[in-house]
Amino acid sequence: MSVLKVLQKYQPKHNLVEKVRGLVDKSVSLNWVKAHIGIAGNEAADKAAKEAITKPSIDLHLDLPERSLKTHLKQKLLDKWEATWEDPNIDKGRYTFALFPRVSKSMCICNRYITQAATNHGLCPFYLRRFRIRACTCRCGEVTSDNMPHLIQFCPLLSHLPVHIKPSHSLPRIISNKST
Repeated sequence: MSVLKVLQKYQPKHNLVEKVRGLVDKSVSLNWVKAHIGIAGNEAADKAAKEAITKPSIDLHLDLPERSLKTHLKQKLLDKWEATWEDPNIDKGRYTFALFPRVSKSMCICNRYITQAATNHGLCPFYLRRFRIRACTCRCGEVTSDNMPHLIQFCPLLSHLPVHIKPSHSLPRIISNKST
């Protein structure tokens, strides 16, 4: 009943309702009927619904075994992710892309500080300026490069912190924690 009322409204608030309205032909009318009064289509729908709730799973017949379908869908998702990741027209994530040019399912960064370094988002002047939180440069006086790589690798004020970081280590190597 509520679906019929929503479909009757002039300006639906949900896109799906608008799509259904577009599909409904003017020669078709949807009407509410009182349940269990002997209408064959209604009785068949009730019977099918009652049978469906007793089943442990949904009847879905596919040409592929379930495992093959899952593998296929995962690969499609990975391909789409890779295509989006490599798209030069997308500006977001280009800093991280420079560090990690390939999509990897195994790359999981669970440390917030490493995530900040990998995304160049954190409490560094470069990031804070984007939101006009601070109009400043690094306290060491660096103006041109006061981002995460500067703080991690080059800032003289923080040189005592990365004791295990060798100057020859690249930022991806530091972030992935290989030989640091």
